[in-house]
Amino acid sequence: MRKGTSEKCIKDKNGKWFTLKEFEDEGDRKASKNWKQSVRCGGWPLKILIQNGSLPDPSRKRKKPEDSNKCEVCSEKKALLSCDTCPRFFHGHCHIPPKVATKNPWSCIFCQINDLKKCCPESQPIYQESEILQKRMLPREQLKCEFLLLKIYCSPRSSFFVSEPHYVNSSQDLEEPMWLNKIKDKLTMTLYYKVWEFVRDMRLIFQNHKVVYRVSGSPCFYSSSIKSFCLSTSCNK
Repeated sequence: MRKGTSEKCIKDKNGKWFTLKEFEDEGDRKASKNWKQSVRCGGWPLKILIQNGSLPDPSRKRKKPEDSNKCEVCSEKKALLSCDTCPRFFHGHCHIPPKVATKNPWSCIFCQINDLKKCCPESQPIYQESEILQKRMLPREQLKCEFLLLKIYCSPRSSFFVSEPHYVNSSQDLEEPMWLNKIKDKLTMTLYYKVWEFVRDMRLIFQNHKVVYRVSGSPCFYSSSIKSFCLSTSCNK
């Protein structure tokens, strides 16, 4: 509520989030046009709870027009799916894992990771990198890898690494050509059995990029940005 009246701040028993006005409409109180009076908590109208300081008085920030929403990955504005727990929008095929349009409440992977962090006790053990890499790709590890990959797709620098690179059929001595869409397909089809396999493919993208432009001697606009790109898309263990 502190963020404004257009924010989703009330959750129903099915886990779906509503703005104050949407919740009022959901309760068949569209005609009231005064959510402070019609919406109650513990029997008290929200107006009273705001006046006595129990609840914040939200600002009347106007919600952005619907056509101003855009996909977090590709920035296109049509046929979007909205997360029910945050203001993000995605195309079903852009989200990782791909999302099929349904009427059920849905949380994007950014929100799933936040929920996972809340469930983890502060006293949980801290693993060395070598231990993490050897972990089996169980659902929790799969979720973290999907989150990292989607975060990279959301970076404005990612477009250069999404599709098959132009040097795939070149004679240069590369361990294996690699690109983001290839990793996305392998992750979606659960072809990674251990964490190190996913990490290896991610690193291959940048290793290959470095080899190609070092051998060719061609200047590359992105070569100086790889480090900052990696840092900007990194996440906690």
